[in-house]
This record gives sequence, C-alpha cells and structure tokens, in this order.
Amino acid sequence: MIDDHYDVLVIGGGPGGTPAAMQLASRGKKVLLVEKSGKLGGACLFVGCIPSKIIKHAADEYASIDRSAFGRHMALEDMGVVWGNIRTSMDRILSSRSNAALQKANRIPGLTFVGGTVRFVSNNEVEIEEVSGKKNICTFEQAIISTGSVPTIPPFRGDAVQNVLTSEMLFEQEALPKSMVIIGGGPIGIELAQMLAKLNVRVTIIELLDTILYGIVEPEFVDCLSQKLDESKINVYTSSKVLEIERSGQDYCTSFMDAQGNIQTVQSQKVMVAAGRSPDIKNLDLETTGIRFSRSGIIVNEYLETSMKGIYATGDVIPGPKFAHTATYESHIAAANILKGNAHEADFSKNSWVLFSEPEIASAGYTQTEAIKHGYEVITGTYNYEIDATAQISGDPFGLLKFIVDKKTQQIIGVHIFTQGAASIIGEAALIVSRKLTLQDVADAIHPHPTLTEAFGILATTMLT
Repeated sequence: MIDDHYDVLVIGGGPGGTPAAMQLASRGKKVLLVEKSGKLGGACLFVGCIPSKIIKHAADEYASIDRSAFGRHMALEDMGVVWGNIRTSMDRILSSRSNAALQKANRIPGLTFVGGTVRFVSNNEVEIEEVSGKKNICTFEQAIISTGSVPTIPPFRGDAVQNVLTSEMLFEQEALPKSMVIIGGGPIGIELAQMLAKLNVRVTIIELLDTILYGIVEPEFVDCLSQKLDESKINVYTSSKVLEIERSGQDYCTSFMDAQGNIQTVQSQKVMVAAGRSPDIKNLDLETTGIRFSRSGIIVNEYLETSMKGIYATGDVIPGPKFAHTATYESHIAAANILKGNAHEADFSKNSWVLFSEPEIASAGYTQTEAIKHGYEVITGTYNYEIDATAQISGDPFGLLKFIVDKKTQQIIGVHIFTQGAASIIGEAALIVSRKLTLQDVADAIHPHPTLTEAFGILATTMLT
C-alpha cells in the first residue's frame, strides 16, 4: 500500500538506491523505494557483474579441464550441459541474493518497497504505476534518482540490426553459439570475449577507436592484453567501423571498414553489441521538473544534488564512473547529505575498479593521463611480475604493477595492476590512494612473503632510491 506522502522517495532498487533507502529508513525517515523490475539488486546483480562472473568462474573451470586430452573430449561433448549448468547456477545465486536483500529491506520499519515505474508530475510529486497496473500519486520531501542505464545500440544499417544481442541478453540465451561478433572493445566486450573463448566460442571483436580499452587502462597494459587476446585466437579489429549487419541464412554477416579503409565481412552465429550504455531517464518525465539533464545523464553537484534542492541522483544515471561499488558509495553520500544537509562531497579521485580479463586488470586512483590532466607533475614506477616469487610459483609469472606518484608530495595517486589475482590485491591499492599514502608510507609497511602484495613495498622502495 502506497501512502500519500513520504519523507524520501528512492527511485531504483540497485546499488545506487537500495543502500540509501535502507540507511535513511534506519535513521527514522519514512522512505518509499520503487524498482521497475519488482526485484532488488539492479543491473549489476541480474544482467551485469554478477552473471558475468558466474560465467567467468565456470569458463575458468572448463578451461582447466580442457587442458588434458581426456578432459577436452569430455568438455566438447558436453558443452550444452556446461552452459545449462551455468544458467542453473546463475538463477540460484541471483534469486538468493535478491531475496536476501528484500528480506533485509522488509525488516526495516519505515521502508516501503514497491515494484513499479515512476513519472514526475512536479518537483515534489510523482505518479507511480505498480506492476499490477494500479496507479498512485504521492508527494515527497526529498528524493534520490538511481534508475541506472540501458545498452546503447548504434544506428547500423542492415536487416538484422534488430536481432543483435546486448550483454544483458547473452545471459538469457538457451544455448551458446559456435561463433560471435562483439561490437565494442571496452571492458564489457573484452571480459565477455575472453570468457566465451574459453567456452570454445570463436570470437571476433570490432572496435571503432584506435585501441581496445581506449583511455581506460595504461597503454602498456593494452599492449600486453592484446597479445593475450591473440594467443586465445580472438580476432581484434581496431580503428574499424561497423557498416551493416545482415542475415545470412541462419547466421549473420557483419560488414565493416578496417583500419586500412578496406571493407571486410565476418560470418557468425550471433552478433552482440557492447558499445556503451545510456542513462535510463527517458520515462521519468524530468521535463516537468527543474532537474537539469543531458544525454550524459542527470547533472549533479559535488554533493550529488541535482539542480532541484533536495533531489539527488546516483549511479549510472549521472556522468562519471559506471561501477556497482561506486554507485553504492554515491548512495551513502546522498543519504548522508539528506540526513546532515550536504556535509559530504563525492571524491572520484579515489575510485577503484577491476576488469575481469585474463589476466585481471585492477586500478585505483588516477591513470597517468588523468593525473597530468588534473595538473600533477608525476613520476611513475613499474614492477614486473616475471620476477615475483608468488607469480613464478603459480606457473604464470606475467604482469605489471604501476604507481603514479605526485612528484612534489611523493603521494601515490594511482595504482594499476595487471596480473592474475589483481582483483584480490586491489584493496590495498584502494586504501593507499584513499588515505593519501606516500611512497615512504608504503615502503615502511612490512608485506608478507611470498605474496603478490609484497610488490607494493618493493616498488615503493625502488622508487625512493
């Protein structure tokens, strides 16, 4: 039952909305949380980071079996079973996590959760259409908009464009294709390409920009990762523009102009577009409010407040980093500012993230290019994991650790890791950047041996000498 008035309206039940709703209700606010899917978790849980990591885990296990002749024969025969098991595991884990979040929300007095869509009527009034079709009008004192983003499909030519997959649709496929074209060499495209290749899908990546992961990771990481993609027999075309996607019998024919200006075509059973996402604000009717927005999303200040006082926005719906954990960080910032009156500013200079590639890439803080753009004079240092004891013991001594350091203060303002296991050690990097530690601070720490983290101390000491 929806009441006529709430202290706070939260639109979106993902990582940018749910934590704030729970935090505010726990502090005595009367909160209405509305999510169009009717389930808590958001895109990360249902169509993003969690499903993709379930596939990655299964693909890694499958690849380890595939290394032996006996295992290869078994795996090839049972590919349909493998994918069926992945989907079963996915359904179980996603339902469990969503249900647990809902049970937690239901235990908080003052928090009402409703499945439905929201349309603004004015600056403090909305119409809510529940999943059942029932419509309600309610008012609010303050609000948080966290409706996330949706995949973007460029306007390609061809009679099969309407049939292409997005990454979200991949998780719903009844069977894996034998071949796939992935349009987009960003984080989503790279992660899924390597996972699918391990499951014996023949993958081709077509990227419009000059390199994969353009402007996202350090250039030397791109070079090394490109080598790994080549070793996995993943064909990558950069500086290439997709022109047309046509049906070719039961398959697809993707035509593109390559870096040399030649027209090429690729046949595949499926085509997936991973060319970016757009803020999901189309149906909010923001035009009826004083909230400023653009194609990049809802415009917010350093407190994550929109141009309408008391209305905040978080997650993929605003410009900036697009990660579930960043959305959660923003969610708590917005909640704290509602409670305390804009006392907390968002600081994305300490953001961290992981690309679950093979090997993994993880970063905290600024890249070298970003640091220079922000006016820093930097020095850099690199540690090669080929000499690392733990990496050698694992049988895969490959990778790099890179520090970006403010030359004036010796503060470490960026840490970038490219090695298997990067996801497990990026936490230390996040603390180094967040707490503004210097090279001397990290050098003074006693890191255990043999571990991947001892490279932090070694590199810091080396850069001091």
